[in-house]
Amino acid sequence: MNLMNKRYSLFCIIVDFEKGSKVLKEAKKLGATGGTFFLGKGTVNDHLLDILSLNEIRKEILIIIINEELEDTIYNGLNKKFSLDKPNHGIAFSMPIKNCIGLKNFRYIANPEKRGVKNMEYEAIFTIVDKGLSDEVLEAAKSAGSTGGTVIHGRGSGTRENARLFNIEIEPEKEIVLILSTIEKTESIVNSIKEKLNINHPGKGIIFVLDVNKTLGLFEK
Repeated sequence: MNLMNKRYSLFCIIVDFEKGSKVLKEAKKLGATGGTFFLGKGTVNDHLLDILSLNEIRKEILIIIINEELEDTIYNGLNKKFSLDKPNHGIAFSMPIKNCIGLKNFRYIANPEKRGVKNMEYEAIFTIVDKGLSDEVLEAAKSAGSTGGTVIHGRGSGTRENARLFNIEIEPEKEIVLILSTIEKTESIVNSIKEKLNINHPGKGIIFVLDVNKTLGLFEK
């Protein structure tokens, strides 16, 4: 493939706190050039853990932009190193990128093909709401069939700097809820969140859904 015609993917890995740097180090060995970290918390649907107030686990979310030709190599390499195909070892997923500025030799693709669309089983639902409302988002999603999600806190690295996710500015008083959903459940989950939190009203929040090329580490309960 000509260098100028290469396509790119956004590769995301969610692991327990303090494991992210090890994942990034391994990803670089496999061809990745760098990544960005977000801190978050995951949810565990376990009644005993809920009673003990241990149902929230600190997470690191690593985001890497890679050449799509590296997808399988990185999936296989990270799985071999970190056993992502086993429960509770982490989650990886990748999404097609339509446009990106700042990468050498990146070519803008106006209407990228949905690669592997016939085999695509999951979509990524992102919900941005005021701080403190993430539990309501997760509850609404759960009522529509979701098995859990990851909450990303919108904090920048400086006192006046806000975090940005997909070029959307996330103020410190905002939370991002990431839910990976099977395609057949996405619409009902989105509608449940929209209705419970009145997302249609101005200032109540934002929901957007992205295609997912491939996943690793997801298990239906």
